[in-house]
Amino acid sequence: MSARPAVVGGFILGALALGVAGILFFGGMRWFIPSLRVVVFFSESVAGLDVGSPVTFHGVRIASVQSVAIRLSADTTKARIPVYLELESNRVIWEGKKSKGSRIDVDQMVRAGLRAQLAPQSIVTGQLRVDLDFRPGAPAPLVGMATGAPEIPALPSDLGQLRNQLTELPLRELANTAQRALASLERLSNHLDATLDPLAQTAHRTADAATRTLQTTDEAVRRVQVDASTALRDLDALVVDAHRQLDGRGGELSRVLTDADRTVRQAETLLGSLNGLAEPRSQFRGDLEAVLRDLAASASSLRNFTKTIERNPNAVLMGRANR
Repeated sequence: MSARPAVVGGFILGALALGVAGILFFGGMRWFIPSLRVVVFFSESVAGLDVGSPVTFHGVRIASVQSVAIRLSADTTKARIPVYLELESNRVIWEGKKSKGSRIDVDQMVRAGLRAQLAPQSIVTGQLRVDLDFRPGAPAPLVGMATGAPEIPALPSDLGQLRNQLTELPLRELANTAQRALASLERLSNHLDATLDPLAQTAHRTADAATRTLQTTDEAVRRVQVDASTALRDLDALVVDAHRQLDGRGGELSRVLTDADRTVRQAETLLGSLNGLAEPRSQFRGDLEAVLRDLAASASSLRNFTKTIERNPNAVLMGRANR
């Protein structure tokens, strides 16, 4: 009987040892890892952000969401959503001058531009994560509530900024403008339908006329082609016949050309002779000039005789009275 309590105690101690080992193995080692607890106040919806959601810096997970709460003000009915993050110090290696306290480290990082922003973790499930990044030019409004943890300023998420921009858009004016534009398009479409139908009919008739013209032109071209082929064949036959006749009359043509050349030389000789007769000191020209002088004297005597007859017609019968 005395051995049984010892066995039961051994089993109990073994179970406790196994439990502690399991806790340490499946996450209990985080108890021995130094961590830093910070808070971020988001003014937008955190639907999809759960406890354990990752906190990343340039894609590297350096923390996780520890808790999400809400603070309501009875006076202003304004809600604040503090999200507590548990930063794992072993995932961040600090370089340069090391700060003395964790709060001073966060304050320095905030002054350097450290900001927190919600980002989609999965578009399908709608889960969110918290992204940390340095943005020195971004505004850093701090809520300043006493939470016992250093605060990191929050920036609106890209989806929240898009939602705000869409909210600020004059949707009613845009809808009215779109309706007017659609009405104008409808009127333009009706006008185009009314205008394009006659144009389409005219174009169709023009196309038919052009088709008929092309057909007529094609037929005319075919006829011209046939006539041209016939004319070319006739011309070819004529050229062949001309070649044949020229070959047969080649001897006669040579004789005719010889006679023509002889005639030209004789004509040149005759012209030379005439030029010689027309020279100023040639005998032919002197004889010709003497004959011309005799003819002139004879003409003068004839004129005198004619005048005498005109004055005295009886002179033909009786002669001159005075010699």
